Amino acid sequence: MPITLHRVALAALLAAVSLVCAPVAARADAGAAGTSASRTERLKDFTTALSAHGEWINLPRAGRVWRPLGVEADWRPYFHGSWTWTEDGWFWVTDEPWGWATYHYGRWLFHESYGWVWLPGASWAPAWVAWRWSDEVIGWAPLPPAGPTFAAFWTFVPAARFVGERADEAALPQARVPALLLKTRSASARASAPRVAVSRRG
Repeated sequence: MPITLHRVALAALLAAVSLVCAPVAARADAGAAGTSASRTERLKDFTTALSAHGEWINLPRAGRVWRPLGVEADWRPYFHGSWTWTEDGWFWVTDEPWGWATYHYGRWLFHESYGWVWLPGASWAPAWVAWRWSDEVIGWAPLPPAGPTFAAFWTFVPAARFVGERADEAALPQARVPALLLKTRSASARASAPRVAVSRRG
């Protein structure tokens, strides 16, 4: 691809990234005014389906949370999978059997004793992540229930490998993350960017 077209495609990609979380989350929250009974049914669905892949824990401050079992010691959310563009924004695709719930409802929290735990939620989104980027890299981190995202929680990939490749194969070394956080800007800095669909590799 000629360098000019490459930069245009990259600009479109970055513009699209900037609109994934906030607008979709707002629409989801606005439409989540269902009854408490429907929310209870949703939580029952989560409890039944996820129990086969992990354990439910009651934490003093967070309440009832779930954590996956049988994952590697350095496992983290939004790492084993890839991004695909949809009409709702960037959608996280994974072969982890619990991903249909934990990456599209609720939030992830890192607990000092239990590691990554998931807090169920009723609102759907294509992904619940924070974004950062530059012309060279794109990064994301799970959105916590409250507070900031820490450096250790971020995944960065080369911008040229963001679409059509697995994050766990394209991810840059974790040791580079602190420097990349300083060299990239957040999605909120481009909240007025137009929404642009990006062609996937194929």
